[in-house]
Amino acid sequence: MQIYLLKDLKGHGKAGDIVNLNDGYAKNFVIKNKIGKPVDNAILSDIKAKAESAAFKTQTEIAAIKKQIEQLKQTSVTLHCKVGANQKLFGSITATEISNALAEKGITIDKHLIVINEPIKTTGSYNVTIKYNHQLTGSVTVNVEE
Repeated sequence: MQIYLLKDLKGHGKAGDIVNLNDGYAKNFVIKNKIGKPVDNAILSDIKAKAESAAFKTQTEIAAIKKQIEQLKQTSVTLHCKVGANQKLFGSITATEISNALAEKGITIDKHLIVINEPIKTTGSYNVTIKYNHQLTGSVTVNVEE
C-alpha cells in the first residue's frame, strides 16, 4: 500500500515521502497513529502544487541574487581606518564593517555571506567574495584608506 508520510518513519522515510508499506502495518500502525495517510489523487495534486511552488520560489530567489551580483560588480566600498607604521591597520577589516558599508550604499548583504580569504590588515584595494545560496558567488571591491 502506498502511504504519504506526515511524520518521519524510522527505517522507511521522512515526512513528505511516498513509501510502499505492508497493508497491515500501514492500516494498523501508520494510519491509526496519524504518521501517514493513503495516497490518492488529492495528495498527488497537493505534492505537485508544492513542488511547483518551491521551483517558482527558487527561480525568484536566483533572479534576485543575480540582480544583486550585477549591482555589486559596479560597486566599490571605501573604508577609512586608523593606520600605523608601514600602512598597517590597528586591527583588521571585518565582514560586519563591509556589510555595514554596503548597507549605506543601499545593498543589504548578511555578514555571514561575506568571505574574507586573508585578514585585511593593510591599506589598499581588495576583492572580497560573497557566497550566496544555490552555489552563486559575487564579489565586491573594498578600498581601505587612511
